[in-house]
Amino acid sequence: MNYQQFINAVEQEMKGSVAGKIEISIQDTLKNNGVRRKGLLLQEKGQSMSPTIYLEEYYQQYRTGVKLEDITEQIQSLYRELRMKPITKTRFLYEYEQVKDRIVLKVINREKNEELLETIPYWPFLDLAIVFYVLLDINETGAATMPVNLEHLKIWNVTEQELLKKAKENAVRLLPAQLRTMSSIVAEIMGAAPKEEVEDFMFVLSNSLRCLGAVCIAYDEVLYLIGEQLGENYFVLPSSIHEVIIVPESASPGYGDLNEMIREINQTQVQKKRCLGIMRIITIVRRRN
Repeated sequence: MNYQQFINAVEQEMKGSVAGKIEISIQDTLKNNGVRRKGLLLQEKGQSMSPTIYLEEYYQQYRTGVKLEDITEQIQSLYRELRMKPITKTRFLYEYEQVKDRIVLKVINREKNEELLETIPYWPFLDLAIVFYVLLDINETGAATMPVNLEHLKIWNVTEQELLKKAKENAVRLLPAQLRTMSSIVAEIMGAAPKEEVEDFMFVLSNSLRCLGAVCIAYDEVLYLIGEQLGENYFVLPSSIHEVIIVPESASPGYGDLNEMIREINQTQVQKKRCLGIMRIITIVRRRN
């Protein structure tokens, strides 16, 4: 069966297994760049939190031969695990004083997210949109986050301008910008020491977590400080929602070649939901005293 047929089959199987106990429905969630994900929404009476369990990975299991009833048992087991976790702490999300110091920001493509932007607060930046999320937790495996929508602003009784000001302050404090050479990042990924004889001509700008760090281009003074460090003009190339690439003007092959390189990266190397899209290359002219 195809993916949609699999979803329908899982829904019916789950409804038969938990009849009268949990309400089962399919949740269609809009993600970045128009990507939609389908998940199983499980709603139990008396529970204030209803988890959505996405089904892509389970479908891959099914395609490798795992039986449907075994998959539904996995989903029920996961639900029981989620249900046992304490949810009383989630109440703080409704109190602005409790979350205001955890609100940070990221950038997404504005044109490709018109539908999403109708439901969330945002701030235009170049041809991008700065959007907001609550940084719930950071650990060695990554970060737990919650997107901020228009309903949160009503509950918190804050304006988009207030949200932007606070999120910028928090982002610089919690997720400071980092500029690293491309060779050092590649070496880290490969588990090797950077080669000293390699001359770096490309840099990567992200945050300290290296997650949703492309927004660092909107941090106050960051782009100007990079110019001072490089000592020349440079280009900012959109890479993904997680980082941007910095190329000094003296090392650039030319605007057209850079534009083509970004187009190729976005089309072949970056997942659709992580792609910033074909944002125009930013030319930064070094500030001179």
